[in-house]
Amino acid sequence: MLIVDDDDLIRLSLTTLLKEEFQVDSVNSGEAVLDYCAKEIPDLLLLDVNLPDISGLEVCEKLKQDPALRYIPVVFITSSTEELLQDKCWEVGASDFIFKPIVASTLVHRTKNHLTNKLHLEKLFEYSLKEPLTGLYNRYYLMEEVKNVLAQSIREKRSFSLLMIDIDNFKLYNDHFGHLKGDECLVTIANLIKGELKRPHDVAVRFGGDEFLVVLPYTDYKGVTKICENLKAKLLDCLLPHPLSPHKAVTLSIGGVLFEKFCFLSLESMMSLADESLYQAKESGRNCVIITKI
Repeated sequence: MLIVDDDDLIRLSLTTLLKEEFQVDSVNSGEAVLDYCAKEIPDLLLLDVNLPDISGLEVCEKLKQDPALRYIPVVFITSSTEELLQDKCWEVGASDFIFKPIVASTLVHRTKNHLTNKLHLEKLFEYSLKEPLTGLYNRYYLMEEVKNVLAQSIREKRSFSLLMIDIDNFKLYNDHFGHLKGDECLVTIANLIKGELKRPHDVAVRFGGDEFLVVLPYTDYKGVTKICENLKAKLLDCLLPHPLSPHKAVTLSIGGVLFEKFCFLSLESMMSLADESLYQAKESGRNCVIITKI
């Protein structure tokens, strides 16, 4: 969990109370929270309402607007019992309050309950939005959640990339080795893709059969090509034989689209453009990468 308070003594006291039960980090400002969550998603946030730079209310509001962060339970810490302030906290997405002076047993049990509920919801979320073989997100998640990430990128006028990845000659691979080995190959590719996604906003989807889609918000051309190069190199290291391929090993064709200019392009349009790039990669002999800039 992440503790947020500008008072060093309070942060130390809360950490001391909670560290026996939980892994605890702490920061002292609103901006520090946002920076932290951009790199690592905490399971729960203990957030002071009054912070020196931006208020806890604004921090919570920003988190709830971000599709990758909006499910973090936010428990406000406050010494105020004003009804108006509590209403504002609920409006921005608070999960609960803990009032000062803090009772240690109440703090531990409330945070434990919130974390337990979060874990249960995450399991339900995972079962409904991930496909069972590879553990990647399914197309429902793509259409429901990724659209929100694209909309946020457009609002912030930041880059957004999509990759369509296809296993070359996969039908021949299945015909030669059988479907069980084919499933093992799909899982290997999925794990390689997941291994390249380092940030909370990055998403991998099993789009269908032997085709994968990778969503890379806030990623420039250099970052996109680096991911593709790493993926191809790591697949080569896996030494997956494919006797019916010209390369005698499993290879990938990758088509991508990089959205750099500010325009209202739909997710469906970007997917179509990425698919066109994938088609070009296949027409170019497979085992290659083609990225289209917009």
